[in-house]
Amino acid sequence: MRFHILAGFFLVGISFALMIVGCAANQSVVVAEIGGDKVTLDEFNAMFSKNNGGIEAAQNASLEDKEKFLDLYIKFKLKVRQAYDHGYQNDSDSRAELLEYRKNLAVTYLIDNEINGPALQRMYERRLLEIRASHILIQVPSNSAPADTLRAYSTALKIIDSLKAGRRFEELVANNSQDPSASRNKGDLYYFTSGAMVPEFEEAVFSVNPGAFVPYPVRTQFGYHIIKVTERHSNPGSIHVSHIMKRLSSGSGGDDSMRAIMDLRNALDSLKHGGEFADLAKSISDDKYSAERGGDLGFITRRRTVQEFDSAAFKLKVGEVSGIVKTQYGLHLIQVTEIKPVPSFASMEQELKSSYQQYHFQKDYDLYVNALKKEYEFVQSNEGTGAWTKALDTAKTTNDVTWDSSFTAATRAKELFSLAGQKISIDSVIRLVKADQELRGLPLSSPSTFTTIVDKISKSLVVEFKARSMETQYPDFARIMKEYEEGIMLFKAEQNEVWNKVTINDSAMHIYFNANRSKYTWPDRVDVQEIFMPTDSVAKVVTFLLKKQKLPFDSVAAQYNTRQSTKDKRGGWGMLPVTTNDLTQRGWPMKQGEVSEYFPYESGFTIIKVLGKDPAREKTFQEAGSELSSAFQEFESKRLENEWYESLKKKYPITTNNEALKDASEQAPKKDN
Repeated sequence: MRFHILAGFFLVGISFALMIVGCAANQSVVVAEIGGDKVTLDEFNAMFSKNNGGIEAAQNASLEDKEKFLDLYIKFKLKVRQAYDHGYQNDSDSRAELLEYRKNLAVTYLIDNEINGPALQRMYERRLLEIRASHILIQVPSNSAPADTLRAYSTALKIIDSLKAGRRFEELVANNSQDPSASRNKGDLYYFTSGAMVPEFEEAVFSVNPGAFVPYPVRTQFGYHIIKVTERHSNPGSIHVSHIMKRLSSGSGGDDSMRAIMDLRNALDSLKHGGEFADLAKSISDDKYSAERGGDLGFITRRRTVQEFDSAAFKLKVGEVSGIVKTQYGLHLIQVTEIKPVPSFASMEQELKSSYQQYHFQKDYDLYVNALKKEYEFVQSNEGTGAWTKALDTAKTTNDVTWDSSFTAATRAKELFSLAGQKISIDSVIRLVKADQELRGLPLSSPSTFTTIVDKISKSLVVEFKARSMETQYPDFARIMKEYEEGIMLFKAEQNEVWNKVTINDSAMHIYFNANRSKYTWPDRVDVQEIFMPTDSVAKVVTFLLKKQKLPFDSVAAQYNTRQSTKDKRGGWGMLPVTTNDLTQRGWPMKQGEVSEYFPYESGFTIIKVLGKDPAREKTFQEAGSELSSAFQEFESKRLENEWYESLKKKYPITTNNEALKDASEQAPKKDN
């Protein structure tokens, strides 16, 4: 069993730990003192929140719940105190476990706090806004020659110069944009929010104010963009819409169009005089799918429908009905019945994480690591690079177990790069490559393999270097590590004081068994033997063999029983509780040795014989077996733990301040149910 399993009671995820903010006043209030060690209200609140469903649940907890938890926490702290006094923290296994945990946690914590956390908050803040922008696209195919790329970039710069000189954006769109939709939309991309555009485009539009253009060409996978932001305002969220639609077919004439318009005008007039939108939708809407539900289309967000419909719908207030709106599908009347704001950060967090990891994380991570490389003065050694290249066996890949066998001891000792004043040898890099699954299968003949290796290893190391100062930079991280260490201490203490002292022998178990006989009982049980048959015709044959031919039940069962689970046992079920199934219930009223008539059962027919009956009774010592052994072990563990706890209370005097808990409970804000 690994130590961290036991530490789990007092540990939660990183993101939750970040929510625990200690109040300065609570840091000085002491709720308990254990052998001179103080437990502050701040510490208690943090632990109580983590183990009782979070901050909101903790705020609504009763004083009784908090007092019970304080008792548990004191018990935990007592055990940990003794563990430290015994020096378990210096145990080599404990140190190795703690170091491994820290290594895994520190990098994740660092990335969450310095990259993911700020980025997700920035994404959410952008989701609270929506942008309207126009663009001019100068296409650059992915396989373009450098000269073609430069030509496209120069063209984009000239267009920006024209904008600076006062030329109208719309005019430049018409004359220059290579976006196929430009002839239709004049470069207008309509409203969008964070996550709707490729990352490079999004970063650019959020960097300028409405009415301004981005002062440089923006490169994306599609080419170079010249971008103008036309609007920026609060995201309207989602709207609950209904509509009444009159379809216009491509060949419909003027009379059909006028008839549709008149139908909708009459509907508007009816609404003004108290008519119900849903009733009108059911009676006249050509959209039969929504008409059945009174025109209800559910909630929509921006860009979920065609632009004409979207534009009209998002201008409406709750209860308002639009004028006649024309789209490619026909003519519409639109009603908004509810508006929902953008969801909270908490409810969107998983979606934001997924989007961020897919589209933004790698770029942000690279920027972060490159900044760390500058901070830690990363320098790659030319001599080491040359030695690496010279030593390579280019016929191999990093999948080969001996891919590094061509590296001599002298080559391995050479510096490949330096970081924070420390020299990283070729041998160190080789060992890290072999331990990294992502670096498997790389061809050593390719020059890019060396670049990939150095890039991957140096990035990992520079982040690990940064993570070495986590405890001083992030108090919550230090708290998590302390809690984990205390979990290890708890494990070691309980192992030595309880589990290793539990001894199981027949004498002690007999004493325990005699004192607890009533806990080990059998219910009414019956042992039946069955002949299960697929049809009643076979059942009649079996009945004849048993009743007329007087053949032994065992012999007939061996030949005719078709139940796979009992076939090898000649139909025997063994001694079972009467409530097990219909067979045992039928067998209980019968006499021992009695054979039943055949009867329908499951998907066939069956005949049973009662082999034995055992009325409810206490189990013997032997029959209690493993059940008794398990219960005795638990009993002994609790006894030893209680004795240990009583001795700890004498060794480390305890004082509690329940008044502080009471005051804190009365002052805590309560959340309405």
